[in-house]
Amino acid sequence: MNWRRGSLISFLRVIGVLIVTGFLKPKRNAGREVARFEGNKKDGRIKISCSFDITTPQKWCRVGIIFRFSETIKWYDYDPTLGVKFNKYRLSIADSAGNCLFREDRSIMEFCSLFKTAYTGKQYLGKYTASHKGNVAIVEFIPPGTGRYELDFGLAADEEFSETGHKRTTIFQEFSLYVCEGVEPLVGTEYPHKRVDLLKVREIMTRPITAEDEEVLVTKIAKDMAEQGIGSVVITKEGKPAGIITERDLALKVLLKCGKASEVKAKEIMSYPLITVEPETSVEEACEIVVEKGMKRLPVVEKDVLIGIVSVRNILTKKSEYVKRFYPEVQVLASRAKQGVSSVVPYFLFKTDKKGEKVKMQVREIMTRPIIVEDEETVVAKIAEDMDEFGIGSVLITKEGKPAGIITERDLALKVLLKDRMANEVKAKEIMAFPVVTVEPEVSIDEVCKLAAEKRVKRLPVVEKGVFVGIVSIRDLLAKKPESVKEFYF
Repeated sequence: MNWRRGSLISFLRVIGVLIVTGFLKPKRNAGREVARFEGNKKDGRIKISCSFDITTPQKWCRVGIIFRFSETIKWYDYDPTLGVKFNKYRLSIADSAGNCLFREDRSIMEFCSLFKTAYTGKQYLGKYTASHKGNVAIVEFIPPGTGRYELDFGLAADEEFSETGHKRTTIFQEFSLYVCEGVEPLVGTEYPHKRVDLLKVREIMTRPITAEDEEVLVTKIAKDMAEQGIGSVVITKEGKPAGIITERDLALKVLLKCGKASEVKAKEIMSYPLITVEPETSVEEACEIVVEKGMKRLPVVEKDVLIGIVSVRNILTKKSEYVKRFYPEVQVLASRAKQGVSSVVPYFLFKTDKKGEKVKMQVREIMTRPIIVEDEETVVAKIAEDMDEFGIGSVLITKEGKPAGIITERDLALKVLLKDRMANEVKAKEIMAFPVVTVEPEVSIDEVCKLAAEKRVKRLPVVEKGVFVGIVSIRDLLAKKPESVKEFYF
């Protein structure tokens, strides 16, 4: 009995060593196989046309192939780059409406590092025969949603290739294609397949969209924004998209010149040239453009016709995991320059006190400061100057030194321009939003997120002992707590 016990203990120790040293590694999540199709050869080609159903939303899926083929090669002047010319395949994935979501033309030999290969013959002396088999992923993707998808696959299976110094023959004996959902993506240089998000701009864009001709007066633009609750209007020239006007354009480009909206045309203040995307652009690519260009909106154009607009809100509503791209962990400071950036603060929601205990992070630690404050008697022209000079979107207003209200770009656009008033004739107290919703600096980030979502506000002034000491915005909150994105975008 003792020798058996000793053998069992020794065996368990060996197993433990194997696990620690990595010889027994847990398998990657292979997901659930939703379809498998056998490839039948005809005239040396394998073609598979099929459909499959995805039931798990916003999870990675994998298209893989299982195969066995043999090749015979003779060469005199060996060129390793020839390999990618052989056994080309074409793969396409479409939605149930027939819209192509992904297309790829590639050679199976690009995956040869994953093959299990057996050689016969003189491998390095001019001739050999090899047998290859494998199970490799050829694409991993996130589908736009659940439902049925169509897949087309075509492979040049049996090939004969001959050119000066090189002859090659390939014959496939087995071939099948499978689709799995809910997989863990295979990441690393050893995996040469593509990983793509198939969600297209067409599926998340806002439509119909409001557009006006470049000859339209700014008062009409402001009216469109007020009536439809939008923050931008696309401008056309001879029926084609030419530029865009945002609330900030209205607030700064008209008011700073102390002009009247009824005297300014759209073409005088619109931002151009217009950066656009096509409806079949991937959301991933649109996201990169928005971040790179520092924009909030991208008009969608098809054959020179404006068909929609995609915004940060559109993207985050469908792809909340992109939040860190739009709201990185930096804090913008109001200073006597367009924009200043403080040092990057590591992402965490808890800090450690002197006793080593975790405590929740407070508003004081993420709020923007110093802030720009003006008295209620200040004329709106000065408010617009502040926004332009400091690169900010709001100014806090006081009455006799105490918090009284807030003025945003939208207030300037809709409460001054829409009424065709002159900026130097309107005082802050006439257009400010009040009473203003505020928080104290000791409030936790969790509480502020809930308050901002409940009140549907983008900014919350921070007040301490009856004085403005900072301001916290959705940007500040999401930079620190990206998981709360669904509270603001849904």
